[in-house]
Amino acid sequence: MMKKYDIPLLASDESIVLDRRLISAFTMDSAREAYVPATIEEHRQRSCQVRRRLLLSAGLLPEMELPPAEVYQSAAKEYHGVNIRDVVVNSLPGLRLTGSLFLPEKFEGKLPGLLCPHGHWSTGRIHHAPDGGVVMRCFELAKLGFAVFAYDMIGYNECNDFPHDLDREMKRKGALAGVSTFGMQTVNSMRAVDFIASLPEVDAGRIGCTGASGGGSQTWFISALDERIKVLAPVCMLSAHFQGGCGCEEGPALRVSGLTSFDVLAACAPRPVMLPSVTGDWTNCNPWYEVPQLKKVYALYDAADKVHNFHYEDGHNYNRRTREHVYAFLVRELQGIDRGEKIIESDDAPPPPEVIWHSGAKPAAATARSAEKAYEALENFLLQNLPDTNGDPAAWQRERKELLKELLSGAGDFTKGAVERVSAYWDVPGGKAFGRIVSNREAGNRITTVDLRPDEVKNDEVLIIAAAGAYTDWFSDGCQAEKLAKILRDGQRVRLVELTGSGSQAWQLAKAIRNPERFTLAFDESFFSMRVQDLVSVVELLRFLGDEKLRISAAGDAVPAALAAAALTGVPVDVDMAGVNEDIWMQELNYQVLIRRLGGIAGLLRLNAGKDNRISNLSEKIQ
Repeated sequence: MMKKYDIPLLASDESIVLDRRLISAFTMDSAREAYVPATIEEHRQRSCQVRRRLLLSAGLLPEMELPPAEVYQSAAKEYHGVNIRDVVVNSLPGLRLTGSLFLPEKFEGKLPGLLCPHGHWSTGRIHHAPDGGVVMRCFELAKLGFAVFAYDMIGYNECNDFPHDLDREMKRKGALAGVSTFGMQTVNSMRAVDFIASLPEVDAGRIGCTGASGGGSQTWFISALDERIKVLAPVCMLSAHFQGGCGCEEGPALRVSGLTSFDVLAACAPRPVMLPSVTGDWTNCNPWYEVPQLKKVYALYDAADKVHNFHYEDGHNYNRRTREHVYAFLVRELQGIDRGEKIIESDDAPPPPEVIWHSGAKPAAATARSAEKAYEALENFLLQNLPDTNGDPAAWQRERKELLKELLSGAGDFTKGAVERVSAYWDVPGGKAFGRIVSNREAGNRITTVDLRPDEVKNDEVLIIAAAGAYTDWFSDGCQAEKLAKILRDGQRVRLVELTGSGSQAWQLAKAIRNPERFTLAFDESFFSMRVQDLVSVVELLRFLGDEKLRISAAGDAVPAALAAAALTGVPVDVDMAGVNEDIWMQELNYQVLIRRLGGIAGLLRLNAGKDNRISNLSEKIQ
C-alpha cells in the first residue's frame, strides 16, 4: 500500500491572486486608441493583418476556392424612371444572397456601381422612414446615374434561411466550424461585389459602397477585403469607443487580437471616404478624434484631403440631410462631377415594398427547420473544403501553425520572459516534488506546476504532464498517484502542469469576466487558448533553464491543449486518445472558435506529424 504524504497548497485561493487573463476584458463599449502607423510600410503590413483577421473570423482561412455562384435576375420592374430587378445569388451551399438592383431607365455608356448594405433598420432594404430611407437612397442614386445593388443582411426579407441572430446552440457549434452571422454576411458581401462588377451595365473600375450603422460596418469590412471598392461612405458608425452591437459585426475571434473598427477603416486608405457623424450617437467624437486620426493615416499617402466628415446635431440616422451630402460625395468621386456639398433629394415617393419584394408580398421569416437545413449544407461545405497538403506536408504545417498562432492570439507570444516562483517542496515515492508557480513577465498569468525529480535520474528528457485535473490527483492516494510513482521509479524527470481552470485553481473560473454570449466569441480570449499558453510558457521556461529534451504528455480533456502547444513549440507528444473526438471542442475549457477550420483534432495531429510522437488509442475517425 502506498504511503500517504502531506500535499501542500501551492497557490493561494484568495481573489487578489487571480490570473489576470481571466479578469481582463474588452467589450464593444471599451474606449480604444485610434492607432496611426508611423510609416506607409507599417500601414501596409497592418492592413494585411486586418484582412487576414477578417477572413479568419469569417471562416475563410485556410483559403479555399469558392465555387462559381449561380445568379438569377428577374425582368425589370419600371418605377418612375428607374428599373428594378430582383436578384438571387447562390453564394455557397446553404447560403443565399438576395436583393434588388436599381438601374436608371435611360443611360449612355457604363454606370458606376454602388453597393448598399442596409444595416439594422427593422425592415432592411425596404426601410423608409424619417431617420433612414434605404429604398429612397437606392432609388435616388439610380436616378443620379448609378447602378445600385441593395442586398439583404442575413435574416432579412428574402435572405430568410437563417435568422439574423442564430440560437445559442447553433452559434456555438457554428463558430467552431466557421459558420456565423458575420461569416455568412462577409461571404455575401464578397459575392455582392462580384455580382455588380460582372454586370454589363457597370464600369467595374468605379464601384462604391455606403451604408449606415450596421451597414456602415459592412461597408468597411468589404472595402477592406476588396480593393475593387474605390469609394466608401460608412454613415454614423465610426467610433473608437464603440465597435458594433451585433453578431454580424462581431465575428468569432474578431476582436481578441485588439482589432478595432478604426483599424478596419484605416486599412481602406487612401481611398476616398465620407464619414457622416452626429452628436447623438457613438460618432459624437468624430470631428476632434477619429477623423483627425484617420487623416493622419491618409497623410502617409499625401491623401488627407480624401477624408471627409459631415457632422451635425442629431440622433443615429441616414436621413435626408445626410443622404444629400453623401449623394454629392459619390457623384463627385465616381462620376467626376462637382455639384457642391450636397445634392437636393427629389420629392418623389420611393418604390413601395410591394415593388421591392420579389414576390410582391412580405417574405416569410426563417424557421428552425430552414436554419437547420441551411446550416447542415453550409457546415458540410466548409468542413469538406479544407485544403490538403498538395504533396508538401512541411509547407502545410508551416501555414497551419501560423494560423493556429493567429487564432489563439497570445499563445504564440508566450515564449519569452517566463519565470517561476518557488513554492513548497515535499517527499514523494521515488523522488521529491518542488512546487513552482510559473508566469510571464507583465502578463499576470499564474500557472501551478510541480517539478518532480526522481531519486535516480536515468535519462535527460523532461516529461511535461498536462493535467486537466488537480495536481493533488498525482500524489498520496490520488487517482494518478500510481502512474506518477512508476514514472519516477523509471528515473524520468517530470514537470506537472495544472492547466487553467483545473484542479486547485478551478475556483477562478467563477470569477472570470465574460461578455454576453454573442460578444464572448468575438472579444474574449478562450480558456483553451490560456491552457495552450500554460504549456507553451512552461516549455520555454525549461528551455531557458537548459532542458532541451522535452516531451508533452496528456490524456482525455488535456489532449487538445497538449497537441496545440506541441505544434507551436515543436516538442514531441505522448498522448492517450481514448475518448477524444471532435465533440471535445464543445467543452467549456476546450471550446475554441474556428478550430475545426484548421481540421480540429485531426488537424492538430497532422501538425505534429514527423516528430518522435507516441500516440495511443487513436480512433480511425480522427486519423
